[in-house]
Amino acid sequence: MKKIIILIISIILILLFLIFGYFYLHKKNNEDIISNESSNEQENLELNIEEDEKETLPSYVDENPVKIGIYIEKENKKVLITEHTCTWSPEIVMGLFYAVPTQEKEIPNYNFDSLWKEYISNYPNSDKYRIGYNIKFTLNTGEVVDRTILNPDDAYYMFPKVMCFLYDDVNLVPGKRYYHITSDVMYDYTICSSVKLVGDVETKNISSDIELTAFCFDSEDDFDPETNKYRGNSYYTITIKKK
Repeated sequence: MKKIIILIISIILILLFLIFGYFYLHKKNNEDIISNESSNEQENLELNIEEDEKETLPSYVDENPVKIGIYIEKENKKVLITEHTCTWSPEIVMGLFYAVPTQEKEIPNYNFDSLWKEYISNYPNSDKYRIGYNIKFTLNTGEVVDRTILNPDDAYYMFPKVMCFLYDDVNLVPGKRYYHITSDVMYDYTICSSVKLVGDVETKNISSDIELTAFCFDSEDDFDPETNKYRGNSYYTITIKKK
């Protein structure tokens, strides 16, 4: 009789354990389902917020009306060019290129300050416009050099492939020596109106033509936030070929 009672108690305990285990697992599964649903809802909410933020960000629109051109001095005038052929050797000037807010085929070669003001005054809010450059070429290794140049520090990184010097022909100080812009005299009002390219020790390694682009910008919005490349419509490109 005692064995039977022990057997019955054992069976009851086993049943209680199984029942408890069933309800525990069922509750755990429900909690996991609720947790997953909550997590999915949070992820969907975050995605929706991101999509909403993307939709609310204003798309870039370039309203810059300035037409910019690249000129060289020739026969006592400035001439608009599309390509330029020159010697590519160390210490030899490849060209001095002027960025002017016009695309007339020829313009007078008088005082650049007056020249700039004459053409830029055709546009509203003319004081806000600045000039930048982009130089692009391929090396004999296959590497493509594609650099935006807004200041002397940017220009410095072109060495020793090509020496690059920026000039402010608009804000020249009377009586002061004509000299390229350095970092210590790069101000908010500085206008990089011309760029001089000079051959350097690694210029011989350039296997393609050189693309020189001048562009006009008025704010940081004119540059792609990811690549920092100019994305506006006010630009002009020439090809520099080796003689």
